[in-house]
Amino acid sequence: MREFDEKRGLTPIMLTGTLLAIASSAVFAHHGWSGYKEVIEMSATVIELKLGNPHDRLIAIDESGQEWNLLLAPPARNRRFGFSEETVSVGDEIRLYGQKHPKRFEVKVHCLYRDGEMLYTYRYDNGRSSLSRSRRTSKEFC
Repeated sequence: MREFDEKRGLTPIMLTGTLLAIASSAVFAHHGWSGYKEVIEMSATVIELKLGNPHDRLIAIDESGQEWNLLLAPPARNRRFGFSEETVSVGDEIRLYGQKHPKRFEVKVHCLYRDGEMLYTYRYDNGRSSLSRSRRTSKEFC
């Protein structure tokens, strides 16, 4: 079987293999949550909404002026459980509980509050919260 022929270029087998390698690298690029171990509670001001795939995000600044990337669940799941662009706005003062990325100013948000009212809980497809799934609890926060 010929893999490469200068006159014909890539054979279907080589082309298929190349496409599979590219597609699988995108799948493995997904971050996963295992590195987000440090529990964090913080207050911040929302400066930008980035609602869309692969995860809804809020960009916020804490009291010291540090900008944070706040990761939420995927948009379709958030909409199903009631979180949308109408839930939170730029300028909102929020309080959150989550898990911090080890190297970046990034948080997987478990729950989000504004003025003492819960705005958001990270939920999986089955409706279970990320806290119950991870067996983490914060009775005083979430």
